[in-house]
Formats: sequence, C-alpha cells, structure tokens
Amino acid sequence: MNAADDAADQPAPIRVRAAGCVVWRPGPAGPEVALIHRPRYDDWSFPKGKLDEGEGYVQAAIREVREETGYPVVLGRRLPTQVYDVSFGGPARTKRVKYWAAQAAVDADFQPNSEVDRLEWLPLDGATARLTRQTDRDLLQAFAAAPVDTVPVLLLRHAEAIPRKRWDGPELERPLTGRGRNDAEALVPVLAAYGEATLVASPFARCVATLTPTARAAGAELTLEPALGEGSDPDAGRGWLRGVLKAGRTTVACTHRPVLPELLAESPLAQAMHSGRRALAPAEAWVLHARDGHVVAVDRLQL
Repeated sequence: MNAADDAADQPAPIRVRAAGCVVWRPGPAGPEVALIHRPRYDDWSFPKGKLDEGEGYVQAAIREVREETGYPVVLGRRLPTQVYDVSFGGPARTKRVKYWAAQAAVDADFQPNSEVDRLEWLPLDGATARLTRQTDRDLLQAFAAAPVDTVPVLLLRHAEAIPRKRWDGPELERPLTGRGRNDAEALVPVLAAYGEATLVASPFARCVATLTPTARAAGAELTLEPALGEGSDPDAGRGWLRGVLKAGRTTVACTHRPVLPELLAESPLAQAMHSGRRALAPAEAWVLHARDGHVVAVDRLQL
C-alpha cells in the first residue's frame, strides 16, 4: 500500500462550523470592543459559537453574540475566518469560525451565565493586552486595519427564477422557482442582520419577489428602480449607485446577474472583486461597506 492509499484510508476531518463577532461601540478615543471571560477555559476572547442545525453563519453570529453578551448587534464588514484543529487527541476535527465586525445596536445589561461570567469594554490597546490567544489578537488587528463605522449597501442577485426557455410569458413577469421562493424567505433574517434598510428592486417580477418577504417582515416599502432592471442604461445604474453611496444610508438592492458588473465598473475595488472570484449565485450579494461615500471593503454574502 502506498502513501496515496494510506491517505485515502484516513477518515475525513469532522468540520465544526461556528461564527462570532468583534462587537464594538464608539468610545471617547475611538472604538471600544467587548471581550468576554469564559470560566470553563479561564480565557478572554470574542463572542462566538457553533451553528445550530439548519442555521447559517450570519444568523449564528447574531444569536451567539446575543446569548453570550445580551447585546443585539448590527453587522459590519467581514473579518478573517479562523480555521484550527480541535481534535484534542480524538477523531480529526477542524473548526471554521467566520467573524464580522458588529456594532452594539443598543446599550444592554450584561447578565453572567454558565458560559460567560464577565464582559468588559476596552479600547483597542487594552483589548490587545487582555486577549488570551494570539489568533484573537490577530483578529483585532484586522478589525483595526480599516474603518468599522461604515454603511452597508447590499447588491443582491435575485433568487432562482424559472429558466427563460421554460417561460412563455413576458420576460418582465418571469417568476421565481419554488427554491427561489424558499431562498427569498431565508434571506429575511440574513438581511435584517445589517440593520434597518431602504429596500430597492428592479421592476422585474423575480427581483420584486426576492425582496417582498423582507419588506413584509420589516413593514417597509419596496421601491422599484428602473436603473436596476436588466437591459437598462449602465450609466443610469452607476449614477444610482453613486447617489446611494453618497446618501450614506443602509440599502438593499435586488438586481440581475448581468447588471452587477456594470454597476461596479467604476469602483476601484471592482477588479479585485472579480479577479479569481466566481460570479454571484442566485440570492447572493456583494456587500459594499461605505464611509463618506467611498467603498472601503467588499464582502460576499451567502445564505
């Protein structure tokens, strides 16, 4: 038996999925971050935890922060993912933790619990000194490397629609598939994680249907924007996006796969976004994090 055979006989590592946040609030000299103390490990770290069955990373990050700190948060930009071994002498297991910067939405009272007995708000230097693990200090460094007081603009590709060749009606009315309708519902808590938002859609039925559940859940108006429609003037779409970035208000806009590259053509990050990255799948989004009208970071949002 050769080395390749030996490798093939090894069981695949069990992958543990988890999510968390670097929670921050404005302080007198810059952002302060929340550190938690876990008595089981006697360590200082950031709130995080494993995904529940059927749960996505975004929902898990929001839930775990609320459970461990008592704070509701609004998501900001993505931070580096941590991957590390958690076998501890047993079967091979790796843990993958996705992190976000997240602003505390309200002032809350921390209540000690079985997992977390202390919470402290610290400036970045103090937090760096307090954190137990180097990996968390690296995460904090990534947090501090770019602005966190940003405004998200989400450019969402509509959910899965019936293929053109199977639809005999007007293109404007081509609807979502059953999977697309399910994904539209699944987007509701994911989009809500970015806070109260202006909701905008291309006039095409598949875009309207993608954001309708979110609008209904939020009790918000869904505005139709012709500049986001398939076949629209690219200059109009780019002008619309410039206006949204300048306005500085959280926005979720649903559009079409062919429109997205045109919208982003003027962005200095466009080349980096598309270099080596696949196009958005249905119901995925680019999250543009803007400050003073300029995009400072871009994430991919997936269900």
